Amino acid sequence: MKVGRRVRFEPGVAVLGELRAAVSPDDDPVGEREVSGVEYRGVDFADAQVYGFGVEGCRFVSVRFPTLLRQATIAESELQVCDLANVQADDSSMFESVVGNGRITGLSWTAGVLRDVLVESTRADMASFAESRLSKVVFRDCDLRQADFQRTDFRNVRFERCNLAGARFTGARIQQDLRFEDCDLTGIYGVTALRGATIQGGDLETLAATLARELGITVELGS
Repeated sequence: MKVGRRVRFEPGVAVLGELRAAVSPDDDPVGEREVSGVEYRGVDFADAQVYGFGVEGCRFVSVRFPTLLRQATIAESELQVCDLANVQADDSSMFESVVGNGRITGLSWTAGVLRDVLVESTRADMASFAESRLSKVVFRDCDLRQADFQRTDFRNVRFERCNLAGARFTGARIQQDLRFEDCDLTGIYGVTALRGATIQGGDLETLAATLARELGITVELGS
């Protein structure tokens, strides 16, 4: 009998070399502009409101992103120590990219796409990926408390050592291989939608209590 072996995937993120420095205003994020091969460093675009901005093969270091960045495309890029807190980036897509050591608290990435993306050591509490499609995505060492994954499609997605306390998964759809490794799943919502997921390590007793709550089961401990 042939025994199958699960292959542990990693996102296919781009590795960037030396890039030319961004020049303002020619490389600034504006509607329908496409930029490639540029490094943005230490700039603040928070006052901008942008639709349809696209970047490919770019590096962002200590950049504050536009508060409105809808229908954007970020491909083969690096976002290091960047601030996307409360950015409205609905209907946006990110491919083959890394988000590291950043802050995306309250980010709204609803009805979007993440494919071949690594998010690591990033504060992402209350971020929303609701109704988005995630494929070959890894969240590693992230604060995802109260994050929103409602009605999200998961295909080859892994959470490693993440704090997901209070996160919402109601209506989530597991297409293939959703894994939680050493994560805090205290008080998550929609746990019944995670049927088929793999959970390794973490506080399984707390998860069992959450499951009982969602199923309406009352647990009474003997005196």
